[in-house]
Amino acid sequence: MKNKHILPFVAVLTLFPLSFTPFLKSQDIDTLLTKWENRLKKENLISCDIKQIKQIEFLKDRISLKGKFFYKYPHFFRIEIQGDENYDIYCDGETVHIIDHDLGETEVYNLNALYSQNRMQKLFHPVIGQTKDDIKKNYDILFQEDVHTYKLTPKSLSSSSYQTILLKVDHADRIKWMKIFYKNSDWTETEFSNWKELDKVSDYFFKYLK
Repeated sequence: MKNKHILPFVAVLTLFPLSFTPFLKSQDIDTLLTKWENRLKKENLISCDIKQIKQIEFLKDRISLKGKFFYKYPHFFRIEIQGDENYDIYCDGETVHIIDHDLGETEVYNLNALYSQNRMQKLFHPVIGQTKDDIKKNYDILFQEDVHTYKLTPKSLSSSSYQTILLKVDHADRIKWMKIFYKNSDWTETEFSNWKELDKVSDYFFKYLK
């Protein structure tokens, strides 16, 4: 399966709820992360449309994708992707299914096993489900005022797949753009639009049904 291409895409998306309030010099990062944590724990269904460009080291052409993303705190997500690659991803909080429509293949991952094997950074961004203290411990966060961009840098680059994460928010404090630079020459750039915060939904919505 082409999951070397697919998994970094998930890593990008799973950072999306980092909906910071526009940065004020008088507002410290603890306040920002508290607002983010409180918003996520409402457990409502959140959805958005995405467009993404990926640069993969060993590929000549860039990969172009678009699709729909659904998320619920803390580890539930569902992704439907079309473009140069066509696949769906379901995470029901325990099991992750990646369905590659181009190859007609399905791969299954145990969520706890991914954590224990320290492989979650390839599949699920570590800030999701973490407390604000964990995030502050793992990342240096800087607001670049001249370009209105947040910059997240892992404090331990040796244990992270990422070199730098950049993001911008819209007028409603939702992420509208993100770019991740990996420790090799790969990068991903994603645009987010049509954000919706919907009613609560059953966990069953995130289960893969053959």
